Amino acid sequence: MKILHFYRQKRKTFFLMYLMLWITFSLVSVWGYIPDAISVTRGNEVSVGSFLPITKTVKSQAETVESFGNLNTTECGVYELECRLLGILPIKTVTVNIVEDTQVIPCGVPVGIYIQTTGVYVADVAEIVQADGGSASPARHVLKAGDYITSVDGEPVETKEALVETVQSSGGESLLLTVLRDGESINCEVTPVQNAEGVYQMGVWVRDDLAGIGTLTYVTKDNTFGALGHSISDTDTGSRVDMSGGTVYQASILTIIKGEKGNPGELVGQIRYTQDQVLGTITENGTNGIFGTLDALPEEVSAAEAVAVGYKQEVTEGTAEIRMELDGEICTFAIEIESIDMNASEVNKSLRFRVTDEALIEKTGGIIQGMSGAPILQNGKIIGAVTHVFVSDPTEGYGIFIEDML
Repeated sequence: MKILHFYRQKRKTFFLMYLMLWITFSLVSVWGYIPDAISVTRGNEVSVGSFLPITKTVKSQAETVESFGNLNTTECGVYELECRLLGILPIKTVTVNIVEDTQVIPCGVPVGIYIQTTGVYVADVAEIVQADGGSASPARHVLKAGDYITSVDGEPVETKEALVETVQSSGGESLLLTVLRDGESINCEVTPVQNAEGVYQMGVWVRDDLAGIGTLTYVTKDNTFGALGHSISDTDTGSRVDMSGGTVYQASILTIIKGEKGNPGELVGQIRYTQDQVLGTITENGTNGIFGTLDALPEEVSAAEAVAVGYKQEVTEGTAEIRMELDGEICTFAIEIESIDMNASEVNKSLRFRVTDEALIEKTGGIIQGMSGAPILQNGKIIGAVTHVFVSDPTEGYGIFIEDML
């Protein structure tokens, strides 16, 4: 009897351990599976965690409704969707944005991008070789890469030429600089010194603009646009560039440098910085792309039709396509979506895919620099944009959900 009692006790213990492990595994799985936030077109249904018995409570300013299963959404607005396992264990609160039906024109055309920085951007601090052979670095421990010099002695500076002229005419007197650092404005002093040629310098490398080739992702019915799917960052520091203004231009691809393992390729283009080539204005250099307004559509998509937006819960692993202009013609190329991360720590890496189209691989090797922003389509809807390429394998890349750009 004692032995039988012992085994019954052990069986209960093992059952409780198994139950706790199952609950823990379920909670972890559901937490990762359920998105933190989703957008849903008005009138459609919301479904999260449908593989487990999850009770949802919808909360808005007007009402609270208990329901089980899918939720019908008829009113636009922002709701909180509280999810509970078995109606008891709280799992996650999902922000649900109920939106009107949205359609955009998927583009995939190369554009020239010109960004003006906020003030003069400090790329690095340098040593100054002086006439006696010694060296000095007046700006060391005062300025650092990523700073923006916005004024000198109270006078605004917007170009590197203006800054250089002010420093050269300082006569070696200390200069009071106003600097934008990590979004905060600070004041600091730097005393220029003479280099070997007798010219006064602070010992900093600076620039006031950035330019390059990118891909236009979409245009809305009111001519607002999104491109790149990631921010424009400084190549030296990796930090997002603070901009005071920007312009998008017509661009043409001159050469395609094919990507190889360990050596990402590149679209080499030509930008004509003339007024007749201006497409529009850049108003934001955001984490999820650059955004602005077009004065005119690029010629290549002037007759293109808008398509519906596919939200993240509609995206599935499997066949999809990217749209891209190569050789002067917009084409679609097959890809395979390999994994989907609803809650990626880097939203620009929410989709992982592989290029399967032999024509694109033959032409470019896969994903190359300059293709960031190429729209991704699935089931006739635009679902995302290309953002990154794997240096170790140019046929693999990352993408961002289109709703995160919108």
